[in-house]
Amino acid sequence: MRSYPSDSPQAVFRLLALTVISDGGGSPPEIAATYRLSLLDYARIDEDVFDQVLQELTADLPTTANGLVKVEAEMIDQCIGEIRHPELRLRVWEAMWELAYADNNVAYSEGILLQRAADVWGIELNANGSGRIVGANPT
Repeated sequence: MRSYPSDSPQAVFRLLALTVISDGGGSPPEIAATYRLSLLDYARIDEDVFDQVLQELTADLPTTANGLVKVEAEMIDQCIGEIRHPELRLRVWEAMWELAYADNNVAYSEGILLQRAADVWGIELNANGSGRIVGANPT
């Protein structure tokens, strides 16, 4: 899998795209929600970057013999590790949750991805469902 510079728009969007496809495809509500994220403006992501990174992610992901996409733990950790700034980590994590729940359901695979990001980035859920950084693990 290719690397992107830390905290770059490409690194941010790859995690968002991974969230959308992690449940096996990407439902129309999840894809539509991607275009409405305030994080896109914050992280300076435009549609050209969005399309480019999605194509690169699709090309980088290995497939099984029967054509299913295979996402390995090392890939997830690489993507998570490219987001370093604490405020950006929290914003990306919240956007990942928003995308995962856009279809009113968080699939098991989406939950695994979200939990891994929370663990690595030191994010703890508040009582109201939002997150806060309590201490980041080194990446």
